[in-house]
Amino acid sequence: MPCDSQSTMSDPDRKIIIDAITRMLARREHSVAEIVKKLAQKEVNEATALQVISEFCEANLQSDERYAEAKVRSSVSRGIGPRRLKAELSQHDISESMTAQAIEEVNPDWYALALAVREKKYGLAEPEDFKQRQKQMQFLQYRGFYQSQIQYAMSGD
Repeated sequence: MPCDSQSTMSDPDRKIIIDAITRMLARREHSVAEIVKKLAQKEVNEATALQVISEFCEANLQSDERYAEAKVRSSVSRGIGPRRLKAELSQHDISESMTAQAIEEVNPDWYALALAVREKKYGLAEPEDFKQRQKQMQFLQYRGFYQSQIQYAMSGD
């Protein structure tokens, strides 16, 4: 069976896909990969979905760059570190260069964020013992901070 989605896509199908994408993008930015995945759950053919999504991209209604930047801002406000953020963006097929550009655009202070996240969860006091210190460090590691940022947060400077 040919994959020429142009000829096999009926107008009602196209309208359903356009409406679905419009509703998604009205709420928040979505990556192309995320839109394809959500449309696949509605049993929309990937080739057909990509054809319509490309029209949204050309009209600048969908942008992976905007999605990446919004994701960086959202993650920073939720106390998510750079390692976890990069992993989440890569799951959405956002390239490393686009991720780096979005992070550079937002320009978060990861060290200050790690310190703020630690203080919000555990307060200003230094850990009482080795076990407490390890627990706090593991928490920061889970949040996606690099070792140097964790050390900074633990030193409390």
